[in-house]
Amino acid sequence: MRIYDPEMSYLFHHRPFAGGLGAALYVGIGAPDAIRYRRGMILDGCDFQVFRNSDFLFGAAAVQKTLYVETIKSPTAQFSYTIPSVYFGQDIYIQVRTHEADIENESIYRTQKLQVDGSGNAVNQILGSGRILRVEIRDGGTIRIRFVYDSVRDGLQPTQFVITKTAGPGSVDPVAVTHTGKRFYEADIPGLLDATTYTFQLVAENGPTTALLDSVSATADASGPPPISNLTAEGC
Repeated sequence: MRIYDPEMSYLFHHRPFAGGLGAALYVGIGAPDAIRYRRGMILDGCDFQVFRNSDFLFGAAAVQKTLYVETIKSPTAQFSYTIPSVYFGQDIYIQVRTHEADIENESIYRTQKLQVDGSGNAVNQILGSGRILRVEIRDGGTIRIRFVYDSVRDGLQPTQFVITKTAGPGSVDPVAVTHTGKRFYEADIPGLLDATTYTFQLVAENGPTTALLDSVSATADASGPPPISNLTAEGC
């Protein structure tokens, strides 16, 4: 935005993205759309001619084109930003946008949510979702659980998934599956009693942080037929 006077050329031109490669950090509270990016703020955001006999405030706060909270220039690769105490206990949304030579990228990627408690400490949560797709009854008292996990950028990423018995006889060891970044997983739970119903829960874990994803009940078959081990072709 430029303020134009017919006799004075350009009075003021705020250039927050001038120079070489850089990045800007934006912060919004409560929802992703609380973040405001490049915005003509001078004269209440209006674009029109300013005549020399008129009185307008041209202070720094009146002419900003952007509401970023921090900016850096290459080769600096890390922001340093202190979260204000008025933001404590709220959902904080952040996004980084790069810029160079007066041009700012519209977006690098989606906003990311940062949660802090009333004291400003980070709240660790696993925010992805998962569900059990199906249970397969296999020979020898084994069941195979197939499940899916949908990751999100916010919160912690799980390091593993653990399937634990919550109902049923005897002791059944938990089964852990490493989170590899993929979407589909499976786990075998062996040694279950024949014709007996068990209930299992699926939990995502990252250290002491856990999230219950789903649960399922299944009846094991320890005396069923073994799997096919060989096929022979015969002529008709």
